[in-house]
Amino acid sequence: MEPKEEVGLILVLACLCAGGCNARRKETPVQTQMKTQLEQQEKLAAHTAQVYKAMDNDALINKLVEQSAREREPFNSLAYRELVTRKNVDSKALVAIVNDKKNRDAVLPLLLLRKLDEKTYSQIPAEVRSSVLTDALEQSKTFNMWGLPNFYLEDASKALLECGESAYPRLRRMLSDTRPAPVYGGKKAYMVNKRYQFRLCDYALFFLKRMQGDAIFVLPVSVSDRDVLIKAMVQ
Repeated sequence: MEPKEEVGLILVLACLCAGGCNARRKETPVQTQMKTQLEQQEKLAAHTAQVYKAMDNDALINKLVEQSAREREPFNSLAYRELVTRKNVDSKALVAIVNDKKNRDAVLPLLLLRKLDEKTYSQIPAEVRSSVLTDALEQSKTFNMWGLPNFYLEDASKALLECGESAYPRLRRMLSDTRPAPVYGGKKAYMVNKRYQFRLCDYALFFLKRMQGDAIFVLPVSVSDRDVLIKAMVQ
């Protein structure tokens, strides 16, 4: 009998009929429990989405700051996902948060402003934008917010590249930080991570090279080759 996949767990179930001529599939208690848990999680997610939809903009913006501090990506922040659909978000409120905090706690408000009001976003000094974005990058534990260099870049990376020279000092500091920079996701992300073994210093190297005019720069696969480039840059 062929295996049956349910709730992400593959179980092989086989039982014979009394006559021995037919195979029948039967749900086990483990499968039933997992199915129930999944249904409960889906109901909770739907309820939470409705709660966020019912919030006013001020409450959602407060949530946005909280979720920035908890390192939520825009696509994993319910506050961001709800606010980005609204047409009446107060740009001045977002600017005030960015100017007040100037650190990673303002990264989602900054990225939301970039998405909703490009004109107002562009009026925030590059030094302030780079302060928010480089702080978020340096403190990242996972790097899904930034994407995978050489392959795809998320909005946070694109916003950081727009900051130019104002981001150089902090990015140069990150060139000495060799801690891992994991990106979690599907098979492609897993295979890329396994092959490249990205580190924080590699992200810094990538951004600096692109900012300094090498628009087609790609990170070498070899860690040692990247270290040669980093060494040349810090001298």
